[in-house]
Amino acid sequence: MGLSGAEHPMHEKQRVFVSSVVDGFGQFREAARAAIIAAGGAPVLVNEDLPALATSSRNACLDVIDSCDYFISIIGSRGGWTAPSGKLVVEEEYEHARARKKPVLAFLQTVQRDADATRFAEHLSDYVDGVFRRSFSTVGELQAEITQALSALIDEAQESMNMPHHQRDYFDDPYIVPNMAMLRFVLLPERQEEVVDPMRLGSDSFRNLVYEIGHLASVNLLSYERPKTADIFGDDLVITQTESNGRHGEGQHVRIQITGVGEIVIDANVTGRVSRRPSYSISSSMVVAAEDIEAVLVLCFAFTAAFYDRIDPHKRHQRFAFNAGLSGLAYRTIVRNPEARSSCQMSMRDNKTILAFDESRVVDRNDLSSPSGDVQRALTLLTRRSQA
Repeated sequence: MGLSGAEHPMHEKQRVFVSSVVDGFGQFREAARAAIIAAGGAPVLVNEDLPALATSSRNACLDVIDSCDYFISIIGSRGGWTAPSGKLVVEEEYEHARARKKPVLAFLQTVQRDADATRFAEHLSDYVDGVFRRSFSTVGELQAEITQALSALIDEAQESMNMPHHQRDYFDDPYIVPNMAMLRFVLLPERQEEVVDPMRLGSDSFRNLVYEIGHLASVNLLSYERPKTADIFGDDLVITQTESNGRHGEGQHVRIQITGVGEIVIDANVTGRVSRRPSYSISSSMVVAAEDIEAVLVLCFAFTAAFYDRIDPHKRHQRFAFNAGLSGLAYRTIVRNPEARSSCQMSMRDNKTILAFDESRVVDRNDLSSPSGDVQRALTLLTRRSQA
């Protein structure tokens, strides 16, 4: 069902960082952009593409390199700016990419170079420690060389990403709180790779980061007033919020599960969360308010958006597979504005039945931050399944 055993429906493009001097080199940088797109990749040019950031230019560039799959170094006639370290800016970028084990492609223009550019070109071309490089003279030649060199790498990476990738069945074993209907929210990054180092996942600092995010006023998934536990199950971090007095029929029950590959599973109750007028209490055990499902979905989207903004600020992970399901409905039906209803239709559904989308949906970072459309789609699909 949904995300069980299924591949992601689409794959993100490989991100390619372009490193070169900027002043007077615009045509060559744009040629690199066009070549990367032609090869099927996503170009990353810091000076042209990144917004203003609350960090130094140096740190911004190095952090963005971490978010990319490939690194392209283009050397022309000038070495460019020197960093406080005494190395060229482009040299620092290159060494950072090598230290992070990024595949490096180098392109050297056949021109007379200044002393800095000559030294860097020799360093990059070293027979033992250097990298594969190609020469070019014109803008057109550079574009053709990059397209040819990068296409094979991206094609190979795409074939690897298209290999079958097993996913656990997220709707086979729902989190149960007696007498409550529960929503399960599942988000899987499209890139199939390690997102959180296993050592970090089990650390106090990472647990505290998740607590901090969950309690943010803009998220509000967790409450300071309610007790919580944090445990490692297998390789996953699981944080559970319960009621201090042990009540099962009301409150804000939350379970957050985060895996090393960035999968997030959130369980939260959609009944007993909101107090309504006395007239509602008569039918409260027979309905789930559509407004409450919407509210919980919004909380889940807010948490995942804030989580990925913190652990992936340069947006290496752009797209995700998303699904949602309801469990514990039993004979309840989903009703809009239930206070206004004098009678309710009962379902004969088994209490253990879980309702979810037949197929996961693809969402991106913008959807996580502005989820109104996906919230309404999820509510519509879940309502239809509850009526089947």
